[in-house]
Amino acid sequence: MGNRTAPAFSVPEHLWQAESMRSALAARDIAQVFRLVQRETGVSQSHLGVATGLSQAQVSEIISGARRVSSIDVLTRISTGLGMPGGARMTLLLGERAQTDAMPSDKDVGSYLIERFSDVEAIYPSRSEFTSKVPPHALFDEAADIRAAGLSLNLICQQYADSRLAQIVRDGARLRLLFLDPAGNAIRQRETEEGLTAGHLGSLTTLNLQGILRVRDRLPAEAQERIEVATYDQTIRINIILIDDIVCVAQPYLPHSRGVEAPTMMIRKRWPAAGLYPVFERTFEELWSGGRLR
Repeated sequence: MGNRTAPAFSVPEHLWQAESMRSALAARDIAQVFRLVQRETGVSQSHLGVATGLSQAQVSEIISGARRVSSIDVLTRISTGLGMPGGARMTLLLGERAQTDAMPSDKDVGSYLIERFSDVEAIYPSRSEFTSKVPPHALFDEAADIRAAGLSLNLICQQYADSRLAQIVRDGARLRLLFLDPAGNAIRQRETEEGLTAGHLGSLTTLNLQGILRVRDRLPAEAQERIEVATYDQTIRINIILIDDIVCVAQPYLPHSRGVEAPTMMIRKRWPAAGLYPVFERTFEELWSGGRLR
């Protein structure tokens, strides 16, 4: 096997600032990135391959357009191998151009990302870790408005006591809870994805749905209207819980993976229209508008 030590070549700083390079990075057009680097430095395809962990044949296919790079792992390896400065790397990995006159320098990358995504307060690798760090009573005990859309809404229906739920409603809290239809097609699809027995998730959701309706029925008449319950039948990809127009808990459903194994994002609203909070709020409202009241 030949020596895979990368030859000594470097891409000059001014190339990363060039309009043609910035456009190629934002489009993740690695073929154009390689062509621009070759034009500027005279480096061969073989040397590009050594620097970026690709074979000469792979580099040739990329430059010719026969192969397109989309994997984040490969993009990261290319950015490292070419010695991209922080701003160029960020543009490539985000697949978009920074909203600045010039590409941000390394020291500006952190502040740019904070400005774009700083409403994400924490990310937990699983739902169980999330609930161990942020127990349901910490989320709901003082809540005045709770909106939730998901599958069975276990965080509210199984992990938060009915007595506490009834108490916050008596104290004035309003709830809008949207469950996946336990008799619908989408829940059967999810059972198949998770490799579960037919009817498993439907039974759990029916149990939770009936439990919430019992809580509502036992409340004084003036409080019952503060719990709205509905069902929907769409492919389930996310649990969304919105609390007091401030906090969002977003829990994705990944194909072929149990819901409890998926990560959880904790988002705190900072701006009326920017960040991720408005994205999930809009998603909830769209789902709710198509739901069937119970």
